[in-house]
Amino acid sequence: MTVSAPGVPDHPPSTLTEHADCAACADTRSWLLAHDRAEATPAREWDTTTFGLGWLFRYFRWGPSRWPFAWCDVPSAEHVDCGVLACVAGMVLAARGLRVERVQLVERAAVEETALWRGRWLAAGCRPDWILSDREVYHEVLLVHADAGPVLFDPTELRQVGQGRDRPLWMRQWAL
Repeated sequence: MTVSAPGVPDHPPSTLTEHADCAACADTRSWLLAHDRAEATPAREWDTTTFGLGWLFRYFRWGPSRWPFAWCDVPSAEHVDCGVLACVAGMVLAARGLRVERVQLVERAAVEETALWRGRWLAAGCRPDWILSDREVYHEVLLVHADAGPVLFDPTELRQVGQGRDRPLWMRQWAL
């Protein structure tokens, strides 16, 4: 059972659409998994800091995404938001054999950050409804069950949640 906090979206985490009989959707997933295998390093097996996902940032920049978003939209996206990054990273880590769960957070943000982000989303024609107030934002991350124990991992910032920032104000875990 999940309990909603005031102002927190009451919906499941983002999911990327996979169009039936869409070769581009299947090709995108295959390309991401093949690229991840090509980037494999011995250290990746025990790296719970970045999980070896740094290569994603050579292809994707964080920013506004129009939803619904499909797997076939990934290669041509100029920017991807935290929902897209969590979907991509979750798929890659699950393909490696790790158990991954989606987690929704509410985090603190500076007024200057939320003003900048709201402007970027509106300029791109996207709804900034993830900005809950001038000081709070909705965010999607992963709970990765690694050998060393569970890790709350933020694929948008490529680090564990809580490293370098305040702890989340609120969180909800989804078993997928």
